[in-house]
Amino acid sequence: MQFSMEVTPKVDVSELPKTVREVSITYLPGVDYRDVVAQAMRLRQLGFEPIAHVPVRSIGDRPHLANYLAALKTEADIRQVLLIGGSPDRPLGPFTSTLDLLETGLFDGLRVGVAGHPEGMPVLNERECDRLLALKNQYARDTGTEMFVMTQWSLDVPTIHRWLDRIEAFNTLPIYLGIPGPTTPAMLLKFAKLCGVKTSLLGLRNQSGRLGKLLTVQTPDYLVDGLVGRIDHFHVYTFGGVQRSRDWLVTRQSDIAIPA
Repeated sequence: MQFSMEVTPKVDVSELPKTVREVSITYLPGVDYRDVVAQAMRLRQLGFEPIAHVPVRSIGDRPHLANYLAALKTEADIRQVLLIGGSPDRPLGPFTSTLDLLETGLFDGLRVGVAGHPEGMPVLNERECDRLLALKNQYARDTGTEMFVMTQWSLDVPTIHRWLDRIEAFNTLPIYLGIPGPTTPAMLLKFAKLCGVKTSLLGLRNQSGRLGKLLTVQTPDYLVDGLVGRIDHFHVYTFGGVQRSRDWLVTRQSDIAIPA
């Protein structure tokens, strides 16, 4: 079983657990891409494999994208990226989809991550999400691009199982299943609203006491344990609590390493 983590460009990464190899770096609206490059450089120097986010709707034009990727490659020896839609309602430039970016040819030679949505998206229904993921699978087959799926986080094991059942017919890409690291119920509610994870948001509202205990006292082990045998890579969203996520990962991976 493998774990990766997500961090912001400014967070201290000097004490991330060495058992984690891959660390993704957010690129939020209004952030200078050079901050993402600088964090990727720090991660590379510490021996991690950085995964830089490339938000489609925050890319102003082709030179912006080319300069960002060139800096990542030359300064941080970046080898993989994650393409996501991003937050702005209106694209800042001509790119509106992940496939728009891929078709520039600027990602040739990189391992490319694309988004998965077990709980759907606020603006797209389940069928459309599946159709887009199928198109990305087709692109990988047609071009020989090495790709993987990194999902939005979820708190609901049955929902994740249903999503895995549904995409099994067409998805051949490795899955990095998103889970939240230890945090408060209030923080989870905040991010559930922002990220549009509807099933998790409803569960938090209806069962906030139970889920709050799971995620603050017992940690997200119930998600990992509930998906054993179907998922072998979990991606931890830290929500700013890098130390708590680190401590949980250290404990979790130590438990796994102990022979039964």
